[in-house]
Amino acid sequence: MFWNADPVVIRAPHPKHKRKNRIRTDPNNPLASDACHNSHHPIVAHFSCIEVNPRPPDLKLFIAPALEISRQSPLTHRICRARFALHKEVIATLRLAIRQKNSCLRRRMGYGGTMQLSTPLGTVLGACVIMHAGTALCACPGDVNGDLVVDASDLATVLSGWGGTGPGDVNSDGFIDGADIALLISVWGEVCEDPTELGLRLVCVPLAAAPHASFVQTFIAGTLVRVAVDPALTPVTVAATADLFVVAARTEAEWSANDTLIDARGASQSITFVAGGIEANRFVVTGSETLSANGGLNVGVGYDLVIDIDRDGKLSQSDVIDGRGDRAALWISRDPGAAGPHAVTTLASYTASGATAGFTLARLWYPTSIASLGQRPLIVISHGNGHQYSWYDYLGSHLASWGFIVISHQNNTVPGIETSSTTTLQHTAAIIAQHATVAGGAISGKIDATRIGWIGHSRGGEGIVRAYDRIFDAPSTAVGYNLAGIKYLASIAPTDFLGVNSSTPHAANFMLLWGAADGDVSGIPTNSVAWSFDLAERCTGMRNTVYVHGADHNDFNCCGINDFVGPAGTAILNAGAQAVAKAFILAGMKYHLEGELPMKEFMWRPSATLRPPVVAATTTLVKELVQSVAETTRMIDSYQTQTATAVSSCGGAVTSTVTNLSEALARDTDGSYTWSTGNPHNGSIRCTASDIQRMLALDWNAAAQMEWAVPSALGDVSAMEFVELRVGQGTRHPNTVTLNGGATFSMVLRDGAGIEARVSSTAQGEAVNRPYQRTG
Repeated sequence: MFWNADPVVIRAPHPKHKRKNRIRTDPNNPLASDACHNSHHPIVAHFSCIEVNPRPPDLKLFIAPALEISRQSPLTHRICRARFALHKEVIATLRLAIRQKNSCLRRRMGYGGTMQLSTPLGTVLGACVIMHAGTALCACPGDVNGDLVVDASDLATVLSGWGGTGPGDVNSDGFIDGADIALLISVWGEVCEDPTELGLRLVCVPLAAAPHASFVQTFIAGTLVRVAVDPALTPVTVAATADLFVVAARTEAEWSANDTLIDARGASQSITFVAGGIEANRFVVTGSETLSANGGLNVGVGYDLVIDIDRDGKLSQSDVIDGRGDRAALWISRDPGAAGPHAVTTLASYTASGATAGFTLARLWYPTSIASLGQRPLIVISHGNGHQYSWYDYLGSHLASWGFIVISHQNNTVPGIETSSTTTLQHTAAIIAQHATVAGGAISGKIDATRIGWIGHSRGGEGIVRAYDRIFDAPSTAVGYNLAGIKYLASIAPTDFLGVNSSTPHAANFMLLWGAADGDVSGIPTNSVAWSFDLAERCTGMRNTVYVHGADHNDFNCCGINDFVGPAGTAILNAGAQAVAKAFILAGMKYHLEGELPMKEFMWRPSATLRPPVVAATTTLVKELVQSVAETTRMIDSYQTQTATAVSSCGGAVTSTVTNLSEALARDTDGSYTWSTGNPHNGSIRCTASDIQRMLALDWNAAAQMEWAVPSALGDVSAMEFVELRVGQGTRHPNTVTLNGGATFSMVLRDGAGIEARVSSTAQGEAVNRPYQRTG
């Protein structure tokens, strides 16, 4: 297995999302499971975890950089997302929430983290373990009577129930004793926030095992939505009945001005809470399959959810709300791969002034009704070598139907990447300068040069990265726009001719779309020019990857030759690949250029829970999302420093029961993907010889684990939200071949009292899949 390219990271919440004292546990958190009660104990950083289910002998694991703790906007809905990568493939993504039930992790996380591997067979490549922080969501500790102040009345309640159970059980360990007094005294005098001022996640995908619910936001129109309520963490009473409202999303100010609940379904529904925890209190939102997704230019429509506990038809102090504030609780989405709401006008060609002679032609697509719209984002498509600017009608028309102005231009690719980048720069400047005259003035005044997206294919995919790098180095290179205006780069099967010094996306938002059956930019081990993942690994901004089984190089245009090199019967052809391109490029453009935040879930959620309907259910997509590293990220292990396997990059001890541990550059070194014991990183093409991205490789042939000791200086995870890692099976390792399927594992956290909680990848519907069985 490879721990791939990203650090093990712990991330924290964005400051705007911090809530003073009033904290609730994310029920999506393994630490909120029944195994974790003595919540007043400090968490002892035991990332306990990767556990691979038993199968034949010896798994090889590659772990990419980094145990990292960082502060980011809250993502409490993600539990255990692991990113898996092998050969040229990322296998899956898991995140593990780290907040413990009722504890708010106010003390120290402690000193360790464990990865448990139980599948007795395989290899893993590339992974990072990352701790992210988010909004803490556990009940205000010590406020026994719910008056929002921890004071003598709460102490009286504890003392009156001494030796028994009941409201005085502050730490929820099932017994009222001195530990409850200690916790109450530690927060004495604190003033808690009104619960109506707290966002509490309710909307979920149900899970078959702990933590029983994955809190998400986005659903395809026509599907049923579910909510999950943990009675231990919300002001609900077992056997009580409340009303569930689905309300058109409102801002904080709108809720303050109008607290009346009007259900978008026509009427609310009653729900009754029962004993048994969150798993027994998951409810279908009746009629949710009829909720409108018609958001105009937005792909979807947002809704807030309210549990009206006092049943007065208004949002009041005793009620529970998911979505109050900037984030809607629920987003009903249309298919991002289907045509948008606008008819499209196409200008077959126009001449770009100032472009290199012989490469002046471009095609334009725009919404036919653009006169009625405001300024629109601009998208530029740069084709590859031997391709034509007219080969991307499927993509240009699709994006224009969702409100974008799109051009595809002649690209000077034969001399190389530098000239390709030049034509991208020239055509971007030309359409901005010629807006008043192109297409008879139809787009005059309509281009928003502060919102630009670049799409490139093959050499054009590297060319747009090089163009961005050139503006980064010399801002005057851009005419009529600037670096900040380029919001998203989407590279389809890009080459890497120029390497790390010239082809780097820096902190740009970056997407890599690559076909696993590509016979051109093929990932051949003897030529790093034909590698694509290394461009993504250089990105320090937010990056997402979609690796498409069965797609070849020219499936992403209309007319290139068939260079398919995958197993017989697995080709998805142009229609299948282009459906993927339309859906996921649109999702990225909507997210980065128009701020349609729910589109982000398309970048990481398993296809089993969120799949654009236009994409065939039989198409395997390997998705990876790596967020930009925040200043407050805590790196636990990046594999970039402290390269001895017994010490993490943060200086903590690393112990394991695995075999063949190896930290090295994330690249294959012997020019062959045939397995060799002398090349433990076989199949990894995450970096060239000039790059710096390192990874960990390991094997195991029986139940095993790895454990990271977190230094005390990093142990306070009160602001942390989840652990993130990337991991994938090693390619062509004998045990990968023997396993011939997905490996599953668990992540475990352990607190200062030795209490553990675990969440498995199986519960998330994820597995470390076997790499695509292509040749070469």
